[in-house]
Amino acid sequence: MNNLALTPSLRCGKTGGEKNTFRKKLFLQGDTITDFVYFAVMVFLVMMVASCGYSSKSLIRSNVRSIYIPIFDNNTFRRGYEFDLTKAVRDQILMRTRLHLVDKDEADSILFGKIISFDENVLIVNSHDNIVESRTSVRIEIRWVDKRTGRVIVERKNIAKPAEFITQRNETLTSSKNEALVNVARGIVDTLEEDW
Repeated sequence: MNNLALTPSLRCGKTGGEKNTFRKKLFLQGDTITDFVYFAVMVFLVMMVASCGYSSKSLIRSNVRSIYIPIFDNNTFRRGYEFDLTKAVRDQILMRTRLHLVDKDEADSILFGKIISFDENVLIVNSHDNIVESRTSVRIEIRWVDKRTGRVIVERKNIAKPAEFITQRNETLTSSKNEALVNVARGIVDTLEEDW
């Protein structure tokens, strides 16, 4: 069993000058430059294989170039949230896609949205019954329509994203609401891209 622990050159019965040649052929046992090049090539190949199918480009179909986003409907008693959500969605569209925001008359497509619910749930209270940590959650539905054909491109009935806030860190319902709305806006753009 100890014979297996010998170097490759001795197991093959090679000695002297043949030993160095054999080591260089094995890579990883040759000189440092060869080892580095071999390692770099292997890392590059692994990264190329692992990244197949991924793209930093927008995944939205190329025949839709512009979008109109009217103010979302709001079925909750919390007024004004529809304006904040619409702004957050528009910002995410501009940041993450190649779509142009345009007026209704110029648009290839229209994104309709509706806030279905906005909930606040208490997670932790202290010994004096003061809220320490709470969670807000926004639930919406969207419908993206190709204005030229009238065909529905994407329709989702239940997109929900939560956000937590901790009062001891001076976080407020307002900051949590804003975070939840941005999370939902990101979710909307994800939905527009993944349905292609």
